[in-house]
Amino acid sequence: MVRLAIIFIFVLAAGFIIAQLLDFFLSINSGSGQTRKDIAELKSKIATYISSLVPMNKNELELLSVNQSGTSTSRGLATIKSGAFTSIYHEPLLAYAYKQYTYPADKSLLLISSEVDDFIYMINGSKTQVFINNTELGFVESDGSLYAPETNRLLAKIDADHQLSSHPVMIEGKEVGEVVNARLNESPNPRAYQFLEPMNEREIQIFKALTFLSLVEEIV
Repeated sequence: MVRLAIIFIFVLAAGFIIAQLLDFFLSINSGSGQTRKDIAELKSKIATYISSLVPMNKNELELLSVNQSGTSTSRGLATIKSGAFTSIYHEPLLAYAYKQYTYPADKSLLLISSEVDDFIYMINGSKTQVFINNTELGFVESDGSLYAPETNRLLAKIDADHQLSSHPVMIEGKEVGEVVNARLNESPNPRAYQFLEPMNEREIQIFKALTFLSLVEEIV
């Protein structure tokens, strides 16, 4: 009887210690300070790619492909995948680094960099906070809807159905373009966009934020 009591106490103590470790691990990874460190870590992973990126004007955007170069994966307490998307002429246009946390399993962090802009995605379950150059653009729900951060106003939507060969993007109720499904692509040198309508500068940034996220989500 005494032996069973000792075993029971040991199990409770071990469980308490494990719970404390998990709480500690979660707390250090959820704070803004740790997030900044993680972003810096991802930035260092793609520093070589960033230094060789070609400026992405509207013409270059139309030439973006789903082809990649320099992909790599590193595993530890978290898994980090990185690489660069090229143009149809194999010039590097976008660099990305994606960090999948071990705990909680539905949390991840994504950095996508063009020659001048950083797109940061803090993914937590079905909700993704989006930042462009450290300014919050809004949050994306699992259905692809992008909402303003303070007013919750619908800004745009990308059809997030992964069974589609391409994903239409709507901004202010108007379809402005489609991004191909990189997972289903069979062409050896495909353009990332099926078509692009004329957009103002803010619309282009919103379009990039949604479609860049889609490109990476379907390959990691």
